Amino acid sequence: MVYQSENVVIVVMGNELRGDDSAGLLFGNLIRKHTSIPVISGGDAPENVTGYIVKKCPDIILLVDAMDFGGIPGEMSMVSSEKLRKDSISTHGSLRLFVDYLEKMTGARILVLGFQPKNLGLGEKISPEVAECVRKTARNFKSSDRLSQILKSLREE
Repeated sequence: MVYQSENVVIVVMGNELRGDDSAGLLFGNLIRKHTSIPVISGGDAPENVTGYIVKKCPDIILLVDAMDFGGIPGEMSMVSSEKLRKDSISTHGSLRLFVDYLEKMTGARILVLGFQPKNLGLGEKISPEVAECVRKTARNFKSSDRLSQILKSLREE
């Protein structure tokens, strides 16, 4: 069973019409039924759900999205908000501004789970590499209680 807390939220982001940009949304669909942690779909305009996120008063927020961190297409990386600011990680839109706003409004620790995209073309489907990584990551989070371990380690920092 995944770690249960009223103070944790998962925000999935992306656009289903832009190929691998839908990775976060797929992840949310795969884990939603297997956790009591709120999974909030921000789509391609996550700023529209900030009010809902803030009302949850989270102390930990896990953001899930496609993210260019220079990896192999389909690779997954977990980065802290601090690392997101320091490293040259490319995210679409204004993820850094979104993270800054959420930290300011909630005081929460924020992690970003990113999937290296292969194709972000309009009208494209998610690539097999990214889809498989998302499915594997979701299975890992569900079956091995990985999310619980991550959240517990964040609380202890």
